[in-house]
Amino acid sequence: MTTVLLLLGLRWLPVRRQEVWPGDTVPLRVSARRSTDLVIAIVAGTFIALLAFAVMTRPLPDMISRYFIENAYKQGGGRNVVNVILVDFRGFDTLGEITVLAIVALTGYSLLRRFRPARESVAAPVQQRVQHAFDAAQPDRAVGDTLTDYLWIPRLIMEWLFPFILVLAVYLFIRGHDLPGGGFAAGITMSVALILQYMAGGTRSVEARLRIRPLRWIGGGLLCALATGAGSLTFGYQFLSSYFRYVDVPLIGSVPFATALLFDLGVFSLVVGATALILIALAHQSIRTPRPFPRLQSEPVIAKGEPL
Repeated sequence: MTTVLLLLGLRWLPVRRQEVWPGDTVPLRVSARRSTDLVIAIVAGTFIALLAFAVMTRPLPDMISRYFIENAYKQGGGRNVVNVILVDFRGFDTLGEITVLAIVALTGYSLLRRFRPARESVAAPVQQRVQHAFDAAQPDRAVGDTLTDYLWIPRLIMEWLFPFILVLAVYLFIRGHDLPGGGFAAGITMSVALILQYMAGGTRSVEARLRIRPLRWIGGGLLCALATGAGSLTFGYQFLSSYFRYVDVPLIGSVPFATALLFDLGVFSLVVGATALILIALAHQSIRTPRPFPRLQSEPVIAKGEPL
């Protein structure tokens, strides 16, 4: 999911220089700058790798992790130690982290709201122009048919995966307090379902079928997390103190329930909303009307009917 978002962002960045054709030479200052960047990257990467190796190959001292392992079920009511730490022992830290995530999503959306791609990035990629030219040269094809044919089967598979991924997200959310999962993992899983739909059908197609309200998801998630924390104050406990017990459910039996589940629900809602908001801001760049710009001198022109 992170890779897809990064590629969407890189799609609209201006190019560093025009494409070098055979016979062209790269300026000396450009080669020197890139060589310097390469040396810095190698030195920094080597240092981090050696530091990680040194840390992971030495015995750990007696740290606070032992306390979390011994008291996760006794005090937090869950066997997934990581999730109990996030929503119970260090719930206030998690509340701050999801607040920062909401701020980042809103800031990114605000910056991209009036953003216009660089003039070098507005034109369709060369491969897409070649495919469109091929379609235009054929009397029995319309422009865009080649792209549609290429993605026909993957698009169908990605659309059918949507309900299954949603079920998986709910499953991860419910089991997160005792087994691997939780609100953050479930939110990321549901975000992947949305990204697949954008990749398969495009921005207009997805938003015509799915009514996504990311701001409501973000606001609702923060309010749910805050309300869960404030609920403990009404019973005389510290902010974000959790309570757990076993509840008898008809036809199911005794089921563990913890108030941290409501806090996890807020995390889930906010993660989905923040990811969807950034995704929408990036995806809308492809449907905005580009500003007129002169054709680059190095950009090849493909005439209609020209053999490919």
